[in-house]
Amino acid sequence: MRKNYSRLTSVEERKNVRSAFLFVILTIVTIALLFFVGIPLLGKFTAFISDLAKSNKEISGGDTTPPAPPRFNTFPEFTNNVRVTISGNVEAGVTVKVAFNGREQEGLSDKDGNFSFDFPLNDQNNNFSGIAIDGAGNMSQRTKDYKITFDNKVPELTIDKPADGAQFFGSKQKQVTIEGKTDAGTEVSINDRVVQVADDGKFVYTTTLNDGENIFNTKSVDQAGNITEKSLTLTFSL
Repeated sequence: MRKNYSRLTSVEERKNVRSAFLFVILTIVTIALLFFVGIPLLGKFTAFISDLAKSNKEISGGDTTPPAPPRFNTFPEFTNNVRVTISGNVEAGVTVKVAFNGREQEGLSDKDGNFSFDFPLNDQNNNFSGIAIDGAGNMSQRTKDYKITFDNKVPELTIDKPADGAQFFGSKQKQVTIEGKTDAGTEVSINDRVVQVADDGKFVYTTTLNDGENIFNTKSVDQAGNITEKSLTLTFSL
């Protein structure tokens, strides 16, 4: 009975020794893994968190100021050309977008901030506006809507008095008054002298005749640059 007990005790002790030995080996391996793998990983993880924090600071502290809206150069409010060039100035190197009659063109401003676009015109009213977008994606306020009127119809022009080819005699008829009518808003000149046009388009011009043939060239020019001309010939003799 005592021998069996001793044998069991010896077996149990050997098991305990093996268990202790395995525990020591596993502990050494674990410490080695932590030293050679865990610490570098921990360092990398710490560096990643630090870089992420710096990145967030850079994003939050980036450019958030929008550029000023584009400034357009002088353009014709009325024109008889079928195309128009829209140019202007803005911050250098930004994207300029111009919406013209619902169609949009875009391009980069040059080193001096200049930009230029070419558009076809519709009959009568044409509208456009613009915005600027910088490299950080900040967008300016949109400009107000601008208007260009396309008109290629020549103005009406009539000479009511006197009749073409009329003759005048004597000192009392030496002075003559030319009366006519054209479209409202036009400019009238007779022999290159500007004549005032009333709101209803009527105009009056008084002049003195010379002996012989007198030729009067009347020109009416509307806001778009369309021109109508008529010639009147009067003859005077004392």
